[in-house]
Amino acid sequence: MILKTTTGFLSHLPITQSITNDKERIFFAILNGQITTRREAVKFLNIRSTTVSEHVTELLDNRLLTETISQHSGRGRPSMILVVNPNRLVTLVFQVISLSLHVFAINLVSNVIAHEQLEASPECDSQALASKISQLHKNILQKIPRTAEVSGCVFSLGGLFDRKTYHWIHASRWPRMNNLDIKSLFPPEYRVVLSRTLDDELMLHVLERRKSTLLLHWGYGVGVAFSTADNYINIGGHAFGEIGHWHIPGQNKPCQCGQVGCLETVTALWAIGPDVLAGKFKAHDDEENVAEILATHDLVNNATMQQAVSHMANAASNICRVFFPSRLIVSGPFVKNPQIWAAFCESFQQQNRFFGQSLPELSMSQMSRNSRIYGAALPVLEQALIELLTQ
Repeated sequence: MILKTTTGFLSHLPITQSITNDKERIFFAILNGQITTRREAVKFLNIRSTTVSEHVTELLDNRLLTETISQHSGRGRPSMILVVNPNRLVTLVFQVISLSLHVFAINLVSNVIAHEQLEASPECDSQALASKISQLHKNILQKIPRTAEVSGCVFSLGGLFDRKTYHWIHASRWPRMNNLDIKSLFPPEYRVVLSRTLDDELMLHVLERRKSTLLLHWGYGVGVAFSTADNYINIGGHAFGEIGHWHIPGQNKPCQCGQVGCLETVTALWAIGPDVLAGKFKAHDDEENVAEILATHDLVNNATMQQAVSHMANAASNICRVFFPSRLIVSGPFVKNPQIWAAFCESFQQQNRFFGQSLPELSMSQMSRNSRIYGAALPVLEQALIELLTQ
């Protein structure tokens, strides 16, 4: 079994669509730091100087680029430096963190340029959450530059939702919320996208390395996302990979979904947190905070944790036998504890030597929250950018 560390790679916009013309080649070469002047564009991209001048003028007129005088040293005229206008396009990403709603404004160079949040108690119903989303949208617009164009809104969600109808159907944090119509909260011309948080992270892992990948999240909830090297499995529906609600024989604890004996009842943070962390556990605490607490806990002899590791290794093994991925990436607060991670890896390895199949490469996700937010923004940001470049 190969153990690797998966790290973030977002030093530039990882465009997923093919670059089709010279204007796009010039823009992305500047964005990615490959060229900074018109002369470099001619030499590096092997494009005629008149063509470069024409396209650069269009990009400047469209405010996708700015041109400034370089800091001059030596003889001769200073050169003009071409720079991407980072706030020409901004995408808004809405996410749930603990019991709060957040919105982040992401620009072309993957920077979070503004952030707003509002607390939302478990008693909030659809109307209350709709009001908070509208207020967040109003607040964030006041923080972004007036010259920025908002390319759209992305709701990177957990729970159950329907991409086609834009309905957020259910979230365990807010049991009184039902079938919230997110699209109706924005002007009709607004580009609104609903996506799964796990799918957003998975896309970045696959862009980083083109291999069939199974992403397993183990935290407040348990779920998976899967991609082949080229295509995403869950691209049209609203439900996929909810293995946290697989029934475990012999278990009868009630689950937040309304069923009994689900995998989450013996593995998820909401269910086992009190036994594992005792007084340090706070319901609905941010997973990143929980990861810091778990990282230093001695859990070798904790019976609840041992059972959870066993069940998670079984679940990971079973889902790998469905998809046979080249690699399995595990995310979430539990695996930040070295003892838990080592026990999971050992159990997974023991269960997956069969039929002469090679074991999938196993790694712990190191994607930061900012990277995951940018992963959510990327499809909408990219689409709006391509539309501008075709003008």
